[in-house]
Amino acid sequence: MASQIDRSSEARKKRKPDLFLSHSSRDKLVVRQLAEDLSFLQVDAWLDEWELQVGDSLHDVIAGAMEKAAYVAVIVSDNYSDSRWAREELKQALARERRQDQGIVLPLIFGTAEVPAFLEDKVYLDFRKSYYEAISRLAGIVHAISRKAIEDAIATVRPQRLSGCIKVLRYCGVEPYVVLGKEDWLEIEAAGGRVIGERVRFDPESVALNPKTSPRIQQLMRRLRREVWTSDSHL
Repeated sequence: MASQIDRSSEARKKRKPDLFLSHSSRDKLVVRQLAEDLSFLQVDAWLDEWELQVGDSLHDVIAGAMEKAAYVAVIVSDNYSDSRWAREELKQALARERRQDQGIVLPLIFGTAEVPAFLEDKVYLDFRKSYYEAISRLAGIVHAISRKAIEDAIATVRPQRLSGCIKVLRYCGVEPYVVLGKEDWLEIEAAGGRVIGERVRFDPESVALNPKTSPRIQQLMRRLRREVWTSDSHL
């Protein structure tokens, strides 16, 4: 099952994403993969290349998204210290955190990076040891799952791929659906998806074989079948 995200200029005035991804442009490939994986775990991740449109004010749109997002994930990698833009985003996020007296900044450590001094007093998620355990913890935070519950689930499931992360969430009582852009959602509906309220239920194999399906959605369906979907369940 999937829900849709409308990324149009008008819609984003009201949209409150789950997670803003602050990162160095040099880490684009890593962060894009993270955002795509999170979308399979029912996390609406705000990634600049998915959201920004020609003519947008970088400062205004990004600042607005950071203020509306439930959490701001700071991707700390080997490239982080060289990114002035990422450091400025962190300053804004920390200022909001102090203003609201609420923990919203989530440091995510990648590569061989060491934890910066200014984040030493924060608990961070370490993607250097186990990517799938770390992303399970990140999704758990977004879904308001207690730390004990998510750690018990990880210890039981030991996720080694994305399907394992889904099992972790299910172990905690969360049945995640896929988060898709509005255009993808509509294409899946046209290819045989069944609309239920604000979501669409579909069989990835049937959608992939439908002549109306674009190559891009076919590739998405193949990934769902390979990493997420099982033969005894429909999404």
